[in-house]
Order: sequence, then C-alpha cells, then structure tokens
Amino acid sequence: MIFMASEKIRLDPMPVIAARRVDTLLSLAKREVRTDEKLAQKYVKLACVLAARHRLPMKKERKHLFCKACYRPWIIGYNVKVRLDSKTKRAIYTCACGKKRAFPYSANSIRD
Repeated sequence: MIFMASEKIRLDPMPVIAARRVDTLLSLAKREVRTDEKLAQKYVKLACVLAARHRLPMKKERKHLFCKACYRPWIIGYNVKVRLDSKTKRAIYTCACGKKRAFPYSANSIRD
C-alpha cells in the first residue's frame, strides 16, 4: 500500500493520556495507603478500570503494586509479606486480605 504525501496518520492521544493517568492514580494510591486505605483502594480500582477501558497492558511494574483481589496498594512490610521460593524461583506476595500471588524472578531481576 502506497501512502500519498498529503495523507496524515493521526495518532489517538487517549491511550497516552490514560497511561499517564493510570500512573498518577497508582502513585496517589501508594501515598495514601497509610492514611486512608479506602481512598487508596478507590484510586487503584479507578486505575484498573481506566486501563481496561483503553486496553492498556498492565506492565510488570504496575502488576507488582497492588492486590487484584482487594485493590489494596502493596507496601512491603506494611500490608504484604514477600517470600522467595528457591525451588520454583518465584516471589510469593501474601496480601493482608489473605490472597497470594506469585511472580517469577531470576538472579538478575530481584528488586527491593
């Protein structure tokens, strides 16, 4: 297919705006989790709805920020416990609500 010089490809700005908004909501949730947990959960839920509406993929950095069951932002040592399983090479996150999630890790990707 040959494009003419006069044709312009318009990029939809909504996914870019939505991605920025999701990041903003998740950072607000992390800041508010110690003072107002319900508000923090609301921010995370709004971020998830916004990402789903605009079909934004949840990157690895975003997935490790909250519980999918209760939408509680995770702060390690405050409302989530992390255990490393050396047999399966997985980090097991246990939320305060009781839900467990496992994420694979390697020696190069261990983060604090």
